Amino acid sequence: MAAKSLPVHHHGVLRRDLRTGRFVKVYTLTYAAPSGTHVRTLPARGIETVGRVISRCADRHEVWDIAVTDKDGNDVTFDFLCFT
Repeated sequence: MAAKSLPVHHHGVLRRDLRTGRFVKVYTLTYAAPSGTHVRTLPARGIETVGRVISRCADRHEVWDIAVTDKDGNDVTFDFLCFT
């Protein structure tokens, strides 16, 4: 029996959504803060959740240089409601 191949992502395998059990796309969120550059790899739902907090911090000038990229490195920041 042949081994089943899993969907590939630049960090390995696509993540499973804990609620549905399905594989979901993951995105890379990066931002700069006084403590350094932060990088998070999250599914779209996580980007929206964390993005709301990051947006509020940006309004207070606590973070800057916010960017969200897809697996190909394309900028998709403004595809997310929390950043529009």
